[in-house]
Formats: sequence, structure tokens, C-alpha cells
Amino acid sequence: MRVIVADDEFFARKALVKRIGELSEEIEVCEEAENGRQVMELLKSHGADLVVTDIRMPDMDGLEVAKQVKEQFPETSVIIESGYADFDYATTAIRYGVKDYLTKPVKKEELERAVQRVKEEKKTLNQKLEKQLAVYKGQLMDFSRILENETAAREILGDLFEKMKAEAWYLLTAQSCNKVVGKEEISQILEIFRKEGETGGAYFYPKNEFIFVVKAGENGDFPEGFVKKKLIACWNQAGVALHMGVSQYHEKTEAFTKEGAGAYREAVYAINQRLLQPEQQIYRYEAEVNVNQLFSQAEERELEKYLTENKEQEAIKIVERLFRQCENNPEVSIYSLFTSLIQIMNVINRVYTMRKEQENTEADKSSYLLFNFKADLYAFHSLEELKKYIFGLLSDVSEEEGQKSSIIEDLLKYLEWNYQYDISVNELAAHKYFVNPSYLSRLFKSETGKTFSKYLTELRIQKAAELLKESSLKIGDVALCVGYNDVSYFIQTFKKRYCMTPEQYRNG
Repeated sequence: MRVIVADDEFFARKALVKRIGELSEEIEVCEEAENGRQVMELLKSHGADLVVTDIRMPDMDGLEVAKQVKEQFPETSVIIESGYADFDYATTAIRYGVKDYLTKPVKKEELERAVQRVKEEKKTLNQKLEKQLAVYKGQLMDFSRILENETAAREILGDLFEKMKAEAWYLLTAQSCNKVVGKEEISQILEIFRKEGETGGAYFYPKNEFIFVVKAGENGDFPEGFVKKKLIACWNQAGVALHMGVSQYHEKTEAFTKEGAGAYREAVYAINQRLLQPEQQIYRYEAEVNVNQLFSQAEERELEKYLTENKEQEAIKIVERLFRQCENNPEVSIYSLFTSLIQIMNVINRVYTMRKEQENTEADKSSYLLFNFKADLYAFHSLEELKKYIFGLLSDVSEEEGQKSSIIEDLLKYLEWNYQYDISVNELAAHKYFVNPSYLSRLFKSETGKTFSKYLTELRIQKAAELLKESSLKIGDVALCVGYNDVSYFIQTFKKRYCMTPEQYRNG
């Protein structure tokens, strides 16, 4: 801990410096001052954790120092020593946030007690800040990715882990379906449930989702009454329409990441039912039952024929029939819809592979198809969104001329939520949009006026600027949060955009 000692009397100051220096190796007197103005100048140029000052000094006395330190350097603590046990002085000192008011001659044990108290407060505050930063960094990550790392999961998701360890539980994932939830609303909602004690909660920006772990009822029942009374009522009060997926019942566990990942998957499968039953708010997990064939083999062959012949509208009509079957039909399960989407994606992939062979270029056999996993449906909040996405793919793979802005709209949305990850136009072209990389690059520039790499760089730097103003993350952590592993390159890129370093931008 770095300390500035201020006293206009030379020998008194030197004596105090000596006594503070003897308290602990962790406490260092970094600067000395003869008056209050020097204290303020030293704080501006060098900073300090603590100022120990005499109350009577020329130019600026100890009380004025305490007042200005509180206003300009609130992270710095102040201890005042005085030759007067004056009640008014002490009262004013307290008002200015002074940590201790010591009367001369100051006893060694009193000085030690006062300095150690400040040291412990600093330590506690730093630990709290580190935890808050860990949570904040966690919010910028994907919940499922956090669960891949045991250490990170325990650090970031400590509250949830404690709930899972202590009692039987259910995991809930919740998303707004009518607006983006603001920072104040996020804090308000999480604070309500921290106070309740029945649940632990966290929020994650990439998918705009809340994760809650709620205590099971006495017989292992899901506490639906509590959830409706507290969770949903809180959202309704904030004007936020809510969809919520609920996992199966889980016993208390020490295997946090394994059980948590399984429960999260169940909750995501559950909330996917909103595509078919949008009027509900709470969706309970069900095993794969009632899987009916909605898309026949004959329809598969017909779809492949039209895509091969570049007949986009005919292909869309076939898939439109599938979506009509699903709309407001309680007999259709989400698993039936998922199975049909797999059939459609397989057709698209076959046509894509055939085109690659005709071009004498090798198709990537390991290409990632959206809907390889049931959790992929989580990217869509409504059947209309899903339909638009599928129709866009049919349009792209059919290679008909016409409006291609849908693919870029989807790509821009994808970048908004995934800018912090390693993204390339080649990967997106081959694995997500099934188009030639050069074509996607040209289309992107035509629609946005910028190259893909320039747009992604500007987006990352814009997000970094927001973090610099809204958080106290270190520059290196900000760089990592927006997708830069090389801090020097991040600073160089940021400076090119804003004509100043990240540090200067934060302080400006």
C-alpha cells in the first residue's frame, strides 16, 4: 500500500514517515509533502492508496485536503492527525470521509490500528472489484463456453454453484421476446433474486439471456408459483415479455460444470417450444416424444430437384407447407420440427456439394450445418424468424438472381453477437451460408460499403470503446473481450480509429 505523509513540520513529518515504514513491508511511504497543495499535485502525478496528513498546514489544511481528495480521488483514503481533540474538527473530518482522526501525540498502536484498517478495507474492496470484474467478463461470454472451464465457471458463477451444491434444483434460461433488456433492468432483476435467497442468477450478453438456478420444492416439484410471483411479475413490471425454459429436476451436486451443462441443454430444448407455442411463458423440458414425420421423402426429392434447377419459388413453396403444418398445431412437437429441418439441411448440403464437384473444387465434408444440434433452434425467437432464415438459404443455394440482402442482414446480426470470436468470411461462406467466399465478400461490400474485415474491425473497436467508458476492465481484458489476443495490436488498431490510445480515450 502506497502512502503520502503530509506535515509542514520537518521533524514531525520524518518521525511519522519512520513509524509508518516500520509497520509492515507491504506499506510504503512513497512521497512526502509540506502542505496540502503538494499532496494534491503528488496524487495527480503519482497517485497513492492513503494520505496521512496533519490538520494544520499552510496554503491548504488537512480538512481541505480530505475534501478535495474525496472529490477528485475517491479511491484514496485519508487519515488526519491533530494536536486538538476538537469535536467540530472531527465531525467535519467524518463528513469528508476521513478514515481516522488521531490526536497528537499519536500512539504507535493507534497509528498501526488506523493504517491496518485502511489496508484491510482496500484488500476487501479489491477482492470485491475482482469478483465483479470476473462476473462482468463472464457476462460477455457464452454461458455454455464458461461451463467448459471448471476454474472459470467456479469464479464467474459462484452463486449458481453454491445453489447446486446445497440443494436440489432446476435451471432456467430466460429471454425477452419483445425488447432488449437494459443495464438497469438487468441489475434490478438480479438484485431481486439475490435478496430472495431461493435462487441464484446471472446474465449473459451474447444471447441476451438470464440463467437462474431455483431451489426445488419439498417433493422435488418445480416451484412454479414462486417463479410466476417473483420472476415473471418482475419482468412484467419492467414491460418485458418473457419466455423461459426449465430443465429437469436435479439433485444437489459437486459436479457443477457437467450437471450445469446438461441442465442448460435441457432448458434450451424446453424454450425452443416458443417457436410453436409463442403465447406461453414457461416451457418445461420433455424427453423426445411424439416425433412425427412432417416432411416426406417425396418432398425431399422434390425440393432437391427444384434447388438443382435453380427454381427458388417452387422450393420455397414446398418448405412453406411444412411451416403451415406447424403453426398453431398442438399436435406438432419441437422435435418433429427439428427432424424436418435436418432433412431440409441435408438436401441443401447435397446440392451445395454437387455444385462444388461441378466447379472442380472440394466441398468441406466437416462443414458445420446449422441444426446439427437441437440447441441451434435457440438462435430463433419465433417461427417467422426461422422461416425467414430457411428461405434465405434456399434463395442462396438456388443461385437465382434477385434480392440478396437477407443473407447480409443475417450476417450483420451474427457479427453483432459473435464479434469477440475468431470469425472469417471463408468459414461463414462454407459452413453457414453455403456460398462461394468471393461472392459473399462482394455481396457484403455491395450491401454495407465496407469490406468484411474492415466492418468487423470497426465493430470490435466500437465495442471496446463502450467497454472502456462503461467498465473498469484493464486494457488487456478489454482487448480479449472484443476478440484481440495481441494487446499491442489492439492498442495500435484503436489508436488508428480514435487517434488516441485506449487509456487516453477512457480518461478523456
